[in-house]
Amino acid sequence: MKTIRYIAAGVAAAVAAVALTGCSGGNGAQSSGDDKSLTVWLMQDTLTDASQKAIVDGFKKKTGITAKVEVQQWDNINTKLTTALATDTPPDVVEIGNTDVPLFAANGALLDLTSDKKDLEGANTWLKGLEGPATVDGKLYAAPFYAGTRAVIYNKDIWAKAGVMDAPTSYDELTSDLDKVRALNQAPDFSPIYLTGTYWYNALSFLYDAGGALAKKSGDSWKGQLETAQSQKGLSDFKTFQNAYSTEGSRTAPMDTPNPTDVFATGKTSAIMGNGNALKTILQANAGLVGHVGSFPFPSKADPGKNMPNFLGGSDIGIAAKAQHQKAALQFVKYITSDEIQAKQVSEASGHIPISDQLIDTVTATLPDEMKAFYQGAKLSISTPATPGWATIESDASVTDFFSQVSSGNKSVAQAAADFDKHLDAALNAK
Repeated sequence: MKTIRYIAAGVAAAVAAVALTGCSGGNGAQSSGDDKSLTVWLMQDTLTDASQKAIVDGFKKKTGITAKVEVQQWDNINTKLTTALATDTPPDVVEIGNTDVPLFAANGALLDLTSDKKDLEGANTWLKGLEGPATVDGKLYAAPFYAGTRAVIYNKDIWAKAGVMDAPTSYDELTSDLDKVRALNQAPDFSPIYLTGTYWYNALSFLYDAGGALAKKSGDSWKGQLETAQSQKGLSDFKTFQNAYSTEGSRTAPMDTPNPTDVFATGKTSAIMGNGNALKTILQANAGLVGHVGSFPFPSKADPGKNMPNFLGGSDIGIAAKAQHQKAALQFVKYITSDEIQAKQVSEASGHIPISDQLIDTVTATLPDEMKAFYQGAKLSISTPATPGWATIESDASVTDFFSQVSSGNKSVAQAAADFDKHLDAALNAK
């Protein structure tokens, strides 16, 4: 998942229908033909031109292998990948949105990397939100590539006028600060924090912070968990917070209409949830806000002093099961996930969060203050269920509908959870 990508209807079925064979049994990478070159599919805007060139040149110098990078567009990428990976000459290495990996792992489209994990640098400290979706039925089918996460972006001037000089470090401090902001800003269209009911990324943080979960696997089946006591508490906490501090109209509003960065820039809110790119967009488009915007991880309600777990966007990187140059491909995966490349080219040059706790600690010290929260928040992460059926949940928009029903009160929390659990049970276990 880049930021959010809805998968076209029918993609999951298309992947399920493709019976792929190849070297996917976990016996190590095999190759046929010339291993002096390989083809790599990377996505648009993942790397800068300079960092892409540096990686290709560095890999050639280190291994003698030429990596031929072909940049792909996000639109309709899963359909294109489905077709490409089913051919006898697929791209050797492919970047895949982290939540989409199960689509291609389920029927052998990707090489099983389980036995190679021990040779991948930093694997013991990989971010769970990247590793989780790439691990299907206990086997690893892709390595983490980069992460993106969300934090609270706030207007320091508005908060300072309300007497708030420092970012909150606890949930109680956050709600107290927002109460102070609201007391000085009584306009009906003003939100202390603009947060739509459909913003399921942050809603998941409330859910998991309370000890709940979307679904769990037992044996061979997935089971929705939204009716559990812990999940009910997390859902109620989200509803209470969203209703208290955002506008009534935002309870059912789409996540990006109006664009939260525009709401922020026009002063209709003192804070939004967003990723590092959202913060950069605000500052690039509004020179007057430079130096007046801060960020912080969303504080945990359950564990004071900590932040809520974050749902990660980002990408993983895998090897085609039918790749002609699997040994070379494995060397490339090792190289691009190495600490050196992650720190210099993926993080510093291209602006992404690196893939391990250890690397995050290393690079955070070099960041501008307003960017540190996104990196800090990524260290405690959650992932969507590692099953091809999750594609249905994103593509049919049922997850946004569910949280909108909760926040709007169109259904009780209990009824909305019961209905969505039934949908999860059907979708996540679909064959």
